[in-house]
Amino acid sequence: MAVKSATKTKRNKWINTAITLLINALVWIIPSNVGYLIAQNRHVLLGRYSLGHLTVAFILIPISAASLYLTWANEKNERQRKFKVVAITVSILLSLLVVDIAARLITRPKRYVTEKTYFHRPPNTVQRGTAKDVPEEAFLYPKTPPGHPDIEYTLTIDKRGFRNKTDLEQYDIVILGDSFAEGSKVTDDDAWPVLLAKKSELTVYNLGMSAGHPGTYLETIKKFGDELSPKIVLCLLYEGNDFRDSNFRKKDTLPRRIEDYFKSSPLRNAAKNLMIRSFGSTQTAPSPAETHALPSPEPTPQPSEALSWLPVAVPQGTNAKYYTFKIKRLLEHFVTKEAFLKSQGAIRTFAALRQIKGLCSEKGIRLVIAYAPDKPHLILPLITEIVTPEQLHAFMALKQRDLPPANKLLETLLARHNVQESAIEDFCRTESIEFTSLTAPLRKATAQGSQTYFTYDQHWTPLGHKIVAEAISRHILKPPAPWPQFSKFPLAVSSAKNHNTLQ
Repeated sequence: MAVKSATKTKRNKWINTAITLLINALVWIIPSNVGYLIAQNRHVLLGRYSLGHLTVAFILIPISAASLYLTWANEKNERQRKFKVVAITVSILLSLLVVDIAARLITRPKRYVTEKTYFHRPPNTVQRGTAKDVPEEAFLYPKTPPGHPDIEYTLTIDKRGFRNKTDLEQYDIVILGDSFAEGSKVTDDDAWPVLLAKKSELTVYNLGMSAGHPGTYLETIKKFGDELSPKIVLCLLYEGNDFRDSNFRKKDTLPRRIEDYFKSSPLRNAAKNLMIRSFGSTQTAPSPAETHALPSPEPTPQPSEALSWLPVAVPQGTNAKYYTFKIKRLLEHFVTKEAFLKSQGAIRTFAALRQIKGLCSEKGIRLVIAYAPDKPHLILPLITEIVTPEQLHAFMALKQRDLPPANKLLETLLARHNVQESAIEDFCRTESIEFTSLTAPLRKATAQGSQTYFTYDQHWTPLGHKIVAEAISRHILKPPAPWPQFSKFPLAVSSAKNHNTLQ
């Protein structure tokens, strides 16, 4: 009986060992979706894994070692081995916690200062750097043409924590928005709010903040609106992320605090950067002075047909400028108007805009909504003769499966790509809010060969900022025209009146 029991125990140990080794083997054998990672401009490590995938693979190694160490313990040393594993685990965790706390105390200041309902940058600071228009992973596209030339930038933050070089008691115009208002990747004097001030000869204060959304726009104007006393509030809506449901999820919860604390860990960020440097592509993208006809080197993975058309040249020919965009941004233009209007992101955005309109109306302030398109919205109508339906279908299929046939997909996309903008325009018409779209002037300049957006980044180039400043200046300087009578707004948006209080 004792022999049978011992045999069974040993068999179970071998089974546990086999399962442990099999799990580890599968994690290493099964690759990540490399095509999707490239299309999303994410890092590809060792030519086959995402950062998260490889992290899990490495973490499993010590866990598996500890598991096998305990699995093969006998009655004599089982207790001792358990104690050793627990002691080592606790020691490592405590050491990491102490080092993490120390690193937080000695590392450079935070990029943002978070208040209860809004956030800003550390006041009275100046940041300098070089903005490089390169892909996250070099040479992963079939071709890697040079992006926009490097930009040496200065980011000047004022006493309130926003990007302004002036310090006046009050301003004619106050800007609300995210990084497209703040001016990501351009220097102070090239940001469109500064150019708008010069063109309009009005004083402009920029309350734009990277990573903001309509909920924070509302709270920011509540905080600073009275003291700045503007005649005009201009709210820039960027369709790339302003309407996401995640913008309005509760952030002041214990799980969210733990998640945010973990994500801000200097140790986590250091480990992440080490893995990228060690296991990512060691090549560097070509500079603007180099030819775009460089071949892709052998060690890097070859993307599928889904990515063969990226970066796409607009216009074709010697005056071409190149553009890329992520799958998820294109898929956001695949939704129907009904689905968009029913989304929590849209409903809560409309609620925030109504409250901003109410605040402005109380003070006699002119409110203008400026609509900023993302790259897919702008580029799609310009590439219908360049990209085949099959290529477009293969690209979108990296993320979404329930797509119409290739011959119907482009037609569907073109019919829906303007859904979000038209919904915002309809809303503004119903609420008697001034609306100006930046889509047409940006698309016209892009079609003529002006690089309005960076190649590998979603933001506007200095030339894009110039075009935006000119378009907004034209709108601001002309008398506001009343909206024509408009029929009742769709039910899904009208229901937003029940959501006027932002959580």
